[in-house]
Amino acid sequence: MIRYLKSKMLRWIQILQLYTNRLWYAPLIGFLAAIDNIILIIPNDGILISSSMLKPQKWFTFALWVSIGSTFGAFCLAALLELKGLPWILELYPGLDESQSWLWMHDFFETYGLILVFAVAIAPIVQQPAIILASLAETPLLQLCAVVFVGRFIKFLIMSYVASHAPRLLSKMWGIKDELKEVGAKIGNGKSA
Repeated sequence: MIRYLKSKMLRWIQILQLYTNRLWYAPLIGFLAAIDNIILIIPNDGILISSSMLKPQKWFTFALWVSIGSTFGAFCLAALLELKGLPWILELYPGLDESQSWLWMHDFFETYGLILVFAVAIAPIVQQPAIILASLAETPLLQLCAVVFVGRFIKFLIMSYVASHAPRLLSKMWGIKDELKEVGAKIGNGKSA
């Protein structure tokens, strides 16, 4: 079933990327970045990178929109969590509070707070656990969004710039090879990442 969904998503992304030159494309990939904060299956890094490779002159626009979308998604996740509490998130992600990454982030969040959120936002890892912990710690939403936006913007700006100006470097970047494979991106010699 998962293999089937991945193949369908790959096909859908390939069709979508035929429209990288349209005005609505950048806001759409921003929207996908937003909903990824709730459903966790959209390879945003891969979509951003392959889009920047396909349309290098729009690298900044793509990075900006995906950053805005990712921040808006983080805001929505945190706001929903404030309204519904931890039981709601555990219904969506059973066992999340027992996972090793949750325990690690919980300890780090207690020590470092928003610095951890920034580090997660700038890194090629999922940001949802950090957003959840920040929300549970009653971090003001505007502060949380500001930190997420700055971290995500730096991350996506670097990724998009490298994809548009030096795509061969992408195969050396930690954490994005799988995302590139998920969207079928080819780097350098025509091989998938």
